[in-house]
Amino acid sequence: MIKNFKNNCSKKFLEKGYPSRQDENWKFTSSRKLAKFENEVNFDLKADNIENDDNTLLFINGVLDENSLDKFNYKDKLKVINIEELKNDVIFKFSDNFLNESLFNLGIMHYKKGYYFKFDKNVFINEPVRIVNYNNASQDQSRIVSFKIFHVQSGSEISFIEKDINDGKSSFNLKLNKFLCDENSVLKCGKFFEGKENNHLLSYNYFTLKNNSILNIDGLNKESVFNKEFIEIDLEDKGSEVKINILNLGKSNNHLDNNILINHNAESCTSFQHVRNILDNESSAVFNGKVIVSEGAQKTDSNQSNKNLLLSETSNAYSNPQLEIYADDVSCGHGSTTGALNEESIFYLRARGINKSEAEKILIKAFAKEVVDEFSLSSIQDISEIALDNWINEQN
Repeated sequence: MIKNFKNNCSKKFLEKGYPSRQDENWKFTSSRKLAKFENEVNFDLKADNIENDDNTLLFINGVLDENSLDKFNYKDKLKVINIEELKNDVIFKFSDNFLNESLFNLGIMHYKKGYYFKFDKNVFINEPVRIVNYNNASQDQSRIVSFKIFHVQSGSEISFIEKDINDGKSSFNLKLNKFLCDENSVLKCGKFFEGKENNHLLSYNYFTLKNNSILNIDGLNKESVFNKEFIEIDLEDKGSEVKINILNLGKSNNHLDNNILINHNAESCTSFQHVRNILDNESSAVFNGKVIVSEGAQKTDSNQSNKNLLLSETSNAYSNPQLEIYADDVSCGHGSTTGALNEESIFYLRARGINKSEAEKILIKAFAKEVVDEFSLSSIQDISEIALDNWINEQN
């Protein structure tokens, strides 16, 4: 089954090659540097120095560490299958949007091992499962590909916190993820990414939601020379809902790009997107948020919000919220703002004995906290607040 899928993806990539700025999804982000990353990595690498408790699934250069699975707390509630052994083609179904993405096809071409994680029905995992991606390239310009499919069955409530740890030489980390959420399930995904100068991250995340399922996505991206994330969500049955809250912190020449597509394919579904960017020096950020309300998807409630705070005259934000509505009984809206720190607010704080530097830090934190406070996972919220404080204090 997967062999045919890989062959089709190979053909598509060879036909299209690396994307150019003429591609709508890459209009403000160049893929030129990514084409240089062609070297393979060591797949037998050990990571003895990485914290690996009984609530962690550890991946080393995209390959699952069997020791972490053996001692995983919820192993008896989880079935792990090598993707090569799967026979159900529905599991390999991705959106046309992803299948038309050159670098998604590149990832399918070159992943070393892929995994299907199927949790039992009616499983409640109180403590978030830690997904640790340890990437260590032994030579420069290496490509590291990971491919994971997570299946949350009906009645289950599961939380993940994903973190990347990058060591070694320069690398292009290409992550392919799919999440299947059955009826009456709850999935909470927290992501924390702290980049290094020599690491480039591109991720494709595809979610399908059945009736009355709930999805929350919390994300903090801090200082990445290149971080582009695709999120696509299909609300397939009535009563499902999704909330996305993301904070991006950029400085130097960092580039952060969120490409979000939510397809309302059924009635009485709710979606919410809240993305904030704080940018300094020559950093840049892109928000491409799109909601499509299909014909018949009545009682849709959807909102998009993108706000950008520019701390320097050389930072840039590109915002493109979009709505496509083919139903008439809906409540949909979007908004976008870009600006600098408010001088009147700075003056107000200085008039109360706070120096200018501290006043600016207070306002930056207040801007960021509005999205961090919306995170559904308290653990990712705590991590993000510490990372935010450190980032703000490093600015001056």
